[in-house]
This record gives sequence, C-alpha cells and structure tokens, in this order.
Amino acid sequence: MANPVPVSFGRGSNKGRFGQIGQCSHINAYVEDLGNDGKTAYSAQCINGLGSFASLTSSTSGVEAMLAVDSNLIALSGRLVYSITAAGVVSLVGGMPSDGFASMARNRLTPNPQTAIVRDGLVFIHQAGSVDQLTDPNLPPPVFVFEVQGYFMFLIGDGRFFAIGPNSTVIDPTSFAEAESDPDGLVAGASRGRTAVFFGYKTTEFWDPNGAVDGVPFGFTTAINFGCYAPGSVAKLPKVQGGQVTDTLVLALTDHNGAYLGIATLDGYVPTLISNPEVDRAIKAEPDKDSIRSMAITEDGRPVYIITGSSFTYGYDSKANAWHQRMSKGSARWRGNCAANFAGKVLYGSATLPTIYYSDRDLNDEDGDPIDWIIQMPPIVMYPKGFKVGGLYVDMISGVGINSGVDQDDNPQLIISYSKDGGQQFTAETRHDLGTMGQRGKQVRRHGLGRFDHNGMTLRLQCSARVSRGLQQVAIEATPLR
Repeated sequence: MANPVPVSFGRGSNKGRFGQIGQCSHINAYVEDLGNDGKTAYSAQCINGLGSFASLTSSTSGVEAMLAVDSNLIALSGRLVYSITAAGVVSLVGGMPSDGFASMARNRLTPNPQTAIVRDGLVFIHQAGSVDQLTDPNLPPPVFVFEVQGYFMFLIGDGRFFAIGPNSTVIDPTSFAEAESDPDGLVAGASRGRTAVFFGYKTTEFWDPNGAVDGVPFGFTTAINFGCYAPGSVAKLPKVQGGQVTDTLVLALTDHNGAYLGIATLDGYVPTLISNPEVDRAIKAEPDKDSIRSMAITEDGRPVYIITGSSFTYGYDSKANAWHQRMSKGSARWRGNCAANFAGKVLYGSATLPTIYYSDRDLNDEDGDPIDWIIQMPPIVMYPKGFKVGGLYVDMISGVGINSGVDQDDNPQLIISYSKDGGQQFTAETRHDLGTMGQRGKQVRRHGLGRFDHNGMTLRLQCSARVSRGLQQVAIEATPLR
C-alpha cells in the first residue's frame, strides 16, 4: 500500500475555462494563513454567519445603500430612507420618487452632518432626521456623489463636476470644473486621502487641493488611460502587502478603448490587476453591468472587497491575496448587497429583503438559513500515467454537534464526491461523521476510490451543518498504473 501523500486544496476560486484545466472553487470559504506557526500553512474556513440587526418597516425591497453618520446609520431600501440607532431602532425619515443605482456621501458639518443621496439624476439631503430634495437650477442632474475634504463632489455625465461646500449644500454656479483628458464623461468617483479621483469609461483623473480652477478648490494633477467599467464596482479597501497597509481604491477597470480589463487596485497612479480568469468571466458575462454592486469591509481583521452581479458574488481577501465565491442557500449569489461599519459591528444590507444583518464569526448560519461550505479541489494527477487511489484522508476543523434537535447539526457530516472528467460529472455522495456533541478532532477517511486516467481526480468536500467547519489538509494513498 502506498504511503499517504499531501495534496493541495487550493487557495480560492479560480476555475479554468474548460473543466479538464481545473475546477478549483472555494464557496463560502476563505483562506487564513498561519505560515510556520500552524499545524498547516493555511486553512480554508467558513465565512461568518449573519444575524438580524434591524428590519426596515414599511419597505418590501432590498437594501440599496448604507452609510454610518455619527450615531446613526442611514439606509436606503427601495424608495424609502431610514435612520437606525446603534440599538437597532428604526425610523422612516423620507423617500424619493425613483429607483436604480444610488450613491451616498456625508460632509463634516457639526453637530448635524448632511448626507447627500444621488439617484436617477436627483439629489436628496438627509439632515437631523429629515430628507429633502435639493433643487437648484445651477446644478445639472448628477450621476454620482462622493465627499473629499468636506466638499460634496457631484459628478455630471458630460464630464463636469461641482464641488459644493465645504460642509454646505449651497450651490455656487461657478464651483465646477471639467475632466478633460478624454470626452468619455464621468461615471463614478472617490476620495483617496486628500485626492479626488474621477472615473470616466476610458480615463481616470486625479485632482488635489493644491490650487483652484475657477470656483473649485482643487487642481488637476494627472490622468491615466484606464477607466471604470461599472460605477457600482468602485470601493475603498485597505491593501495589505508585505505587512504594509495602503489606502487604495478597487474597481472594475477598462482599457483606453473602454473594454473590460479586470478588477484592479489603485493605490498610486498605476493600477494593479487582482482578478483571476473566473472572476473576469463572471463580470464580462453580466448582462447589465450597471447592476453590478460592490462593497469593501474589514471583517475580523480581514479587508475584503465583495463584488456582486445578478448571478454571482466573489470576495477578495487582500491579506490572503485570494478570491472566494459566496452563495446564499437557494441562490446563485450571496444575500449581502451593501455594507457599513456601525456600532462596533460589520453590517450587511440584504439584496432582496428590507433587512440589515450583522456579521458574527460565532454564528454558523445566515439568519437561520444554512451556509453551504464547499471546497472543490484542483485536479490530482500523475500525468502521463493513470493512478489508483486506495485511501483518502481529510483533516477537518471539527464540526462539533450542537444538540439542537436537527439531525444535520447534532451529527454534522462531511459530504465527499469526486469527478474523473475534470469536474463535469461527480460520483454519488458519501457522508462521513465529523463528531457529535463533545467530540473533536475526528479524522475523515475513505478507502477504495478506484482508478483515474490522465484527467485525474477532482475532489469536492461539502458541509452545511450549523457548526464551525474548515479544512486543514488532505492526503491520498495513490499508486501509478502501468
């Protein structure tokens, strides 16, 4: 009998275009590195669970946007605007007449900061518990708003932007300038430190408070020939590299012709691509790129960028430099639609329900729904030879039963299946106990998996029990065939 040999379970989701290339996928599982200080260099653990933080009464829609404003959280659900306290007390404060993509920003006015909401060319201002439409003939219909140095930056589709403030919503008709590097208009923007960054479909401009242009207290610094593919893809993310943390922006990037190039970070003037082929294929296949949404949040010390389309959700962990896929039960995408840090919690707004969730590593479900933790491993091969697998050993982070009265939770099991044709078809599933209540450290074994040709063996491991779960290492006993 051959000695067990460790095999890789991959570091994330990165499926090949064709099955025989590779079908590695981490669904609802993220990589945590321990290096030489752990039993293994890294493990694949389940994402945090979700609990209910607040229910937005009177609404029947998902949560479109959220923003923490001092002691309150401002949330947009459908056409309704809510204010939520740290205790989860909800107040309906206003509404608007249209739907669609919305951007939000707050200024630095004290004691009652103003929050600007831009949607469908209209501007609404929340202040001190009320929402009013900002109507001024001097401000053309904006497509986006962000804040920098206390100024609201209202972006106009024709390439102009208005700098309103500081800490005011009084419109000065002379307080505008134009991004002129390319006539590609403006679609989104963001602040990076003291710099205002303006995105067109083909170019990006950087403006700093180092001089005034007409009535705008910012001056043009430089431009690059890369643009923004989808306005909803822009988010701020702390980038971790070599132990250093950089203030960066993340977005779906275009080249100088406006073609999708990939997901990139922008911490200087040179974009760095971070997406892999699987993520790129999902974004390019999205039928409505304007429906793409993103969020960036630091969860348990892990800065994560999450991008979602109609049928996918991917998360990028900047500490691990790895992507994982997220799916909620019964859906091809994850239920989270927007995020905010508020009241010492990481909060997510639901994509379909008027509900705000809080993230908790000690929760092992999503507001009562199971989380399907799935690891689909890279192909195991002995090319050009075939091989026979006599034994499989899986070292799991134990899913200790919780005595809930639900069998799959009281007696959690690991589900194992495998493919001989590059992940196109999988064998019947086998179930293996992970330990009832009080049991820990139970190794999963399976024998006699059979023969495999040059396509190798693609293993799939699954667990949906409401218990802690994760993967530390996998080993097989394999003998090459003549």
